[in-house]
Amino acid sequence: MPGFELTETLAGRVRLVADGKERPITLTIRARSGPIAAFLRRPGLFITGVLDAPGFASQRALMGSLDATKLLAERRLAYAFHFAADDGAMYTFTGEKSFVPRNFVVSFTLLAGVIHDARGALVGDVLLRFDLRGDLVRFAKSLRITR
Repeated sequence: MPGFELTETLAGRVRLVADGKERPITLTIRARSGPIAAFLRRPGLFITGVLDAPGFASQRALMGSLDATKLLAERRLAYAFHFAADDGAMYTFTGEKSFVPRNFVVSFTLLAGVIHDARGALVGDVLLRFDLRGDLVRFAKSLRITR
């Protein structure tokens, strides 16, 4: 059965608890569904990609999920993934986009989240944006039907 995939790039800042400094961060994720019938029953996507936060996690592979089960009822889209940083330790990112109907465009482009270490301690907060002007066409073109 066919599924679908798409690619999204977000950029912004990460503020690490250890030093309080803001650093640039970029995420490029490829989101892939299973069969459409399964996606319609439980809307979730498997994500892979690259996280780049120089001085913390430079060009690091990531793997996780994009959960759309609360998209219609609560207008929330949850992102969760794990990655190994430059220090070799594993970290987890969790965040969400919250869609506000009266300000849909702005809310659609904003992803706020946090990074925790393997013990669950807060490592930093993250604010990312999707660049509508620069990436919308590329995002739309990335949507593909998969087998």
